[in-house]
Amino acid sequence: MNTLNIFYFPVLLATLLYSIFTTASCFAGNEIVVSVSSGDELTVERFPASGRHLMVWLAPEYGFRGAHRTMAKMLTGENIEVWQSDIVQSLFMPAGSSSIKKLNGQLVADLIEQAHKTTGKKIIVVGDSYATISALQGAHQWQQRKQDKSYLIGAILFSPYTYATIPPLGQLPEYMPVISATNIPIMIYQARNNGNIGQFSTLVEKLQQHGNPVYTRLTPKVMSIFYEEKPTPEVIEQVKPLPKNIKKMITVLERHKVPTTAIKKLEQLKENKSGIDIYLKKYKGKVSPLAINLENSRGKIVIKNSYKGQVTVINFWATWCPPCVEEIPSLNRLKEKMSGLPFELISINYAEDKKTILEFMKKVQVDFPVLLDQDGEFAQKWNVITYPSTFVIDKKGDIKYGVNAAIEWDHPEFIEKIKALL
Repeated sequence: MNTLNIFYFPVLLATLLYSIFTTASCFAGNEIVVSVSSGDELTVERFPASGRHLMVWLAPEYGFRGAHRTMAKMLTGENIEVWQSDIVQSLFMPAGSSSIKKLNGQLVADLIEQAHKTTGKKIIVVGDSYATISALQGAHQWQQRKQDKSYLIGAILFSPYTYATIPPLGQLPEYMPVISATNIPIMIYQARNNGNIGQFSTLVEKLQQHGNPVYTRLTPKVMSIFYEEKPTPEVIEQVKPLPKNIKKMITVLERHKVPTTAIKKLEQLKENKSGIDIYLKKYKGKVSPLAINLENSRGKIVIKNSYKGQVTVINFWATWCPPCVEEIPSLNRLKEKMSGLPFELISINYAEDKKTILEFMKKVQVDFPVLLDQDGEFAQKWNVITYPSTFVIDKKGDIKYGVNAAIEWDHPEFIEKIKALL
């Protein structure tokens, strides 16, 4: 029987933990080199501790940041040893999720074995964002080797991204094959305001389909886990209990036995496809747009129940998203070129507060209304997964085009397509 325990907790999982102190460099671990079965050598940053548990922590697509190292140091205070390894970097592969998807888990399984052989400790494999794929594939490979000792406890994941492809707007994502072939105990710390939250329940269902326990803990008001921005003293204070909670969850995972047999042999991803659209493509999802009832950046409630009679462009964005910011000038120009026509441009900011938006608009000129989706739930209802995401609605009130990338909105080709809807 599947097990799903969801803990809602007020502890903010602030990701810039290195700012608890003046610099992150003071938290650097001891660098070691681990030889693996492929003949390659992986660089590992080791944070030793005297306890009986060791976390093999894999770097996400953007590599480790100061916050990762600070959290590792905090975990050693709970007698949890941490080994952090950026496999993509060690193999001189380009940074990014595409490189992570090309790995098959073999080197992670090597790390798991070597960590236990070196220390004799029980192992937890850890990953955040797309490193989730590496963590689960590594555990799967470890199971396939038919270990004579059961020293792998399970996995701890932070806001996991497990998409094989980012779908076009209106379509459901395809997941990496390992998601349906996982049967180990898992703990997930999921940021409530992360863009993947709309698919989170689906992911949990897929991960626990073989009866393995999947525990989750939602962190409110957090957009992502390991940012580089400096946290406030209040956030730092809230972060401090997290290592103790991780230690507690390790003991919970340890109560469950990791199956020594993998579900099935994993199929390799045949093609690293992408559903990112950089053109105005026909929208294939539910064409009826949702009504709007949101506060704008000036504190006024904006209600829109009907889209008929004019062309409407709705742009979902965030200030922390560079492509979103880059396309703002072209959206300004689009609005200007459509002046006097039955046309409306509305932007909806994802999960940021009014103060952040107003400070941003002092630096960047925004000539169109900015509505606030402060809890991120409105974007979820539109099935938005990536930012920016933009919907073009025709005069009949139906969604005609969808774009889940930044484009030059005043390009003659796009202007012509939009005007054709009038």
